[in-house]
Amino acid sequence: MEKLKQNYTSPRWSMEIPDCSMPMSMDTYSRCSYNCLYCFSFFQKSHTTKGYLTGQPRSVNPEKVIALFENAAVNNTAAANKTDVQFFKYIQDRRIMQWGGLADEFDEYERRNGVTLELLRYFDKIDYPLSFSTKAAWWTEDSRYMELFARHTHNWHVKISIITADPEKARKIERGVPSPQERLAVIKRLADIGIHVTLRLRPFIIGCSEDYPTLIRAAKEAGADSVTTEFFCMESRADDRLKARYAAMSEVLGNDIHQFYMENSMQQGYKRLNRAIKAPIIHRMRELTHSLGMRFHVSDAFCRECNDACNCCGVPPEWGVSQTGNIGNAIIIAREKGFVTFSDVMESINKYFDFPWVGACGYNTGSNKARALLYDTTMAQWLRSNWNDTKKGTSPARAYGGVLVPDGKDENGDVIYRYAIKRLGREGNAKETPGARGRPPVGTAKGRDPAGGRGVFHLPRYGLKPQYGQGGAEVRQEQEPHGQVEQPMGMGRTGPSL
Repeated sequence: MEKLKQNYTSPRWSMEIPDCSMPMSMDTYSRCSYNCLYCFSFFQKSHTTKGYLTGQPRSVNPEKVIALFENAAVNNTAAANKTDVQFFKYIQDRRIMQWGGLADEFDEYERRNGVTLELLRYFDKIDYPLSFSTKAAWWTEDSRYMELFARHTHNWHVKISIITADPEKARKIERGVPSPQERLAVIKRLADIGIHVTLRLRPFIIGCSEDYPTLIRAAKEAGADSVTTEFFCMESRADDRLKARYAAMSEVLGNDIHQFYMENSMQQGYKRLNRAIKAPIIHRMRELTHSLGMRFHVSDAFCRECNDACNCCGVPPEWGVSQTGNIGNAIIIAREKGFVTFSDVMESINKYFDFPWVGACGYNTGSNKARALLYDTTMAQWLRSNWNDTKKGTSPARAYGGVLVPDGKDENGDVIYRYAIKRLGREGNAKETPGARGRPPVGTAKGRDPAGGRGVFHLPRYGLKPQYGQGGAEVRQEQEPHGQVEQPMGMGRTGPSL
């Protein structure tokens, strides 16, 4: 077996630093051995990395990763490069690191190479908190891995990704992946040794994931204590290779997924289904999860206010290691007191993100113009600017479909965001909080489709069950007050890829 080159860069910052409560992300390998049709990193990496599909996979260099953590522990900046230093404060405070965002850390590459195992032995030694995302099964029958995990029931968390309980649909869509039943067995093996396990029902795919009640109940029986979900997002900038994958998905789903998303999404580029389609499902899922005594988490941009904690990945909230200060947490704050200010999240933002924005490891800084204009900006300064730029797609004003609404400025000149929703009904209709000023930011469109005809969800056309609609043939898209989302949340996190 040819030894892998160990020159893959990781950890890195998630593309969702503004939104993610655990933004330091780790991948062992540059590529995943699985071949899921919905994989968002397929588009991301196949377009940006030379030879991604045909070249040899690479791994991280374990020695470099270990050196990063060792240097951070003693604040040894003299022995660290500029990339390493930006992670120091995060590591020193032992904030949780996500593992498995763009590739599975326990897949067949790991079975043959063991780089994850080498690093696990180090993180066991320093007792560092970790959260894993995986579909793999074999490693939970290997004592080398399970003996390590058994010692970390207090700070190692695992998310097992399953999108349906139907083995045939799963086989066709998640190619090369263990069956749903095998992954449910993984949940049980981990839960039996005391590990907190989350069912990662991501991505939720219309036409595939309707059996979520069966899946959630099975996960509960296996020992999962929480559920996290996010709807599939479609990359409309697809080339012929990605279009072929979507066509294969459509055959399994019984509907044209490309057409469906084009008609029912307002964003450009990375297409997200509108809120009126998703909210009824998310609310029913939340009700079921709570009825089973499980926590519920939402990483989807819409209905983020339904989270039981500031993190959307299912990490036990009592650990207290996942909250860094972000707009995901801002929603929870606003939900509790009716509004949120930048001061509520500023302390941790200034603490953890005081490094050059342009040099953020793994972060896509956009165009050459953006890099030139913001060259001397720190990530913390950029996050503050993002908070105050209400026209920006990643700002609180636009990222969540109108849950947070600008309502003046505080004494520091920062935008105050009002929590605009008292209750989101099962039909997805937003209702404004009592006493809130001004026009409600969201509402049910009357008389016409606010998206100019693109927001109509035609159930019969796609062969979908009418239970997802409002009593029949169609669901009208909820009014989104700020138009198109400039930059989607979900690109480069632990999102729909795993």
